[in-house]
Amino acid sequence: MKNILIDINIILDYYEKNRRERYPESIKAFDYLKNKEFAFIASSAINNIEFLLYDSLSLKYPQLTRKNKLQIIHKCIEEILSFFKISKTPSYVEIDYENIEDSLIVASAKAIDGLVLTRDEKLLRKYPDKTISPEEFLKTYTSNNFETQKVEMLDLTRETFYMYSDIEKNIDEVIKKSNFILSDEVKQLEEKIASYIGTKYAVGVSSGTDALVLSLRALAIQRKKQEYWDKEDLIITTPFTFTATGDAILRSGATPLFVDIDLDTYNINPELVEKAVKKYGKKVKGIVPVHLYGQPCNMDEIVRIAKEYDLFVVEDCAQSFGAKWDNKQTGSFGDAGCFSFFPSKNLGGFGDGGMITTNDENLYEILLMLRKHGGKNKYNVDHIGYNARLDTLQAAVLLAKMKYINEFTERRRKIAEIYNENLKDINWLKTPYTHPKAYHVFHQYTIRVLERNRNVVQQELKEKRVDSMVYYPVPLHKMKVFKKKWDGSIWGIKRK
Repeated sequence: MKNILIDINIILDYYEKNRRERYPESIKAFDYLKNKEFAFIASSAINNIEFLLYDSLSLKYPQLTRKNKLQIIHKCIEEILSFFKISKTPSYVEIDYENIEDSLIVASAKAIDGLVLTRDEKLLRKYPDKTISPEEFLKTYTSNNFETQKVEMLDLTRETFYMYSDIEKNIDEVIKKSNFILSDEVKQLEEKIASYIGTKYAVGVSSGTDALVLSLRALAIQRKKQEYWDKEDLIITTPFTFTATGDAILRSGATPLFVDIDLDTYNINPELVEKAVKKYGKKVKGIVPVHLYGQPCNMDEIVRIAKEYDLFVVEDCAQSFGAKWDNKQTGSFGDAGCFSFFPSKNLGGFGDGGMITTNDENLYEILLMLRKHGGKNKYNVDHIGYNARLDTLQAAVLLAKMKYINEFTERRRKIAEIYNENLKDINWLKTPYTHPKAYHVFHQYTIRVLERNRNVVQQELKEKRVDSMVYYPVPLHKMKVFKKKWDGSIWGIKRK
């Protein structure tokens, strides 16, 4: 579905009684578009609508006072804004001085990659690729022809435009101040996320990967009083994750010790974690559980094991923003929680970004130094640090998106319920399992193909215009980087 920008004439058709009778297609299109995520009005049109409604009321109801007319108009505008999103009118508009209003609305449509819904015949003729009539719109877009609709893996454009006015406002504030490095927005986001996750502190960093690296480095400084872990130090994690999890362990100086997963949850198996700890003893320094696809790991058992054997826990929460275990947020159990704001994440920015949460004040102070070249004084640093700050612009975008995170999470969960219900009787696939203690946020809705060829199923979905992906085709212990450099000796405990 294309984004639709509603022209003033369609709005006036809806709100003026005599026009409602003359243009029924406008009314049908307007009613269909109410509260749709892809329906917009241009910011430049609002004042024009107010002026034209005022003029119309003055002609038809001369007895009305100015105050009464303004009350009616403001009520109409409030209703319009409750129905539709506002699309900005860009400053880079190419003005056609024969009709400036047309230039503005076409530029607004281009900014959202949309079509102008209009009755203006001149506009329809002049911009045939950027306009659509009510009649054509009703015929093309309201037929519920699902055979022609593509189910995309991800539609970031639709998500952005859903909350665009909030994002635009925040970006404008940053531009106005032009303080692009560690400005107020970064601090505000850190405070908001610490409060949301339930930790004392949060540190904005440049990516989810850097969140992991900095956390592991900080723990080496805190626990071993040295810059890096030693190669002989083992850190337990899962082989079924994105490469960044294992790579961060290598970059912190330690060696990953891969422990197999629970086939129901796809998360690391706590029983096998404990077996690995007993097998490798004091060499094991910590655990990096990954809350995969948005489902929390069994944090009761992982925390118990960590306490019993004096291990640290760094939670990889890249896919689990908002997920809970036993009603407690992921990222609040371990020594540190590491979040990614990569654009495709449940809370995603306009580029790379990450966050570390912690309750440990000493660890927090070390993390602040590591993200900014290694010291409080940049001309006399304490540690081998990084340029790993979260950009202010990214923080501004994320602050805007935070307003919608609970709404979007519930929508994901509802969609997952619909999938579960409609796929439950297909015997050759396994729908996602959710542990009774888990609040799953479905970063991905992941199925297992049991009795058919996965590639054939994926091709059939593609033919039906349904996107899908395989996460992850090569487990970490089979990747070249780990096999080549560490000789495969890091494979820890497999399930039988």
